[in-house]
Amino acid sequence: MAKKIKLPPGTWIEREMFESNAYLDLGGFAPQLLTLFLAKRKFEYVGRKGKQKRVCVNCDQVVFTYIEAEKKYGITKPRFSRAIAELLAKGFIILVNHGGTYKKDKSIYGLSDKWRIWQPGTVFETREKSKVMRGYCKPKKQK
Repeated sequence: MAKKIKLPPGTWIEREMFESNAYLDLGGFAPQLLTLFLAKRKFEYVGRKGKQKRVCVNCDQVVFTYIEAEKKYGITKPRFSRAIAELLAKGFIILVNHGGTYKKDKSIYGLSDKWRIWQPGTVFETREKSKVMRGYCKPKKQK
């Protein structure tokens, strides 16, 4: 049975991560947002006593909403969106579930290790632009 860990306040970042080419190439707010994502991890001890390992139990179920970013951290929506796009492109996070305003569900992200193999010019993942029609919009006719 896994035992929940009571850790001291703080966030652990691997040296390999912050010395990687992908991390050093991050710009704008993306490094700070990555730290916030890493702070949302939850760990449990797994294994028998004396040989226990600390394992992240929610690495593929991290929820970080635009509302939380704005109210708790004061991050604007465009700034948050650009940072998410950069973290997706460089392989730090993956999009597990694309939430939507009208679906009333949240986007769920997962932490990824693709940043280890990132090279300049590589894009691992992008988000699809939502085609929301607001107001009176006629679709353009195809010729």
